[in-house]
Amino acid sequence: MSKIKEIKADNLTVKMFDSRQAMGENAAKEAASKIKELLAQKPEINMIFAAAPSQNEFLDSLIGDKGIEWDRINAFHMDEYIGISKDAPQAFGNFLKDKIFGKVNFKSVNYIDVSAKDAEKECERYSKLLKKYPADIICLGIGENGHIAFNDPPVADFNDKKLVK
Repeated sequence: MSKIKEIKADNLTVKMFDSRQAMGENAAKEAASKIKELLAQKPEINMIFAAAPSQNEFLDSLIGDKGIEWDRINAFHMDEYIGISKDAPQAFGNFLKDKIFGKVNFKSVNYIDVSAKDAEKECERYSKLLKKYPADIICLGIGENGHIAFNDPPVADFNDKKLVK
């Protein structure tokens, strides 16, 4: 299994693979290289992870790299449902705990509190954390319909009246 095609347009490189496994392994190899490069320059780094089955092969391969100093990485997750139980299998934090957060020894793991009584205050709390620990690497996927996180085209027009920082 391997890369079958690579396309470049300006600063964008698109790589196509013959399997999800090959794609996940390649993405993990590239991410691990960047993690190690940044850790050679900084005492710690901050990473944000997406939670979706499309990340399985990537996460499995990434945690398989024994050269990553996880104890120098602060981990965050990208998005979450609100108003569900902390134990709900649908919670993205639980997905990430099962796939990576519970499998390697991060310096810290920072969850969005799905059971927060005030979603606005929880957003403010998490926003402050992200400002205190600016992301060095964001591991995200783009859904098959082009969505990123919960921003589904054509519903998301990104012209919301409320400014999101």
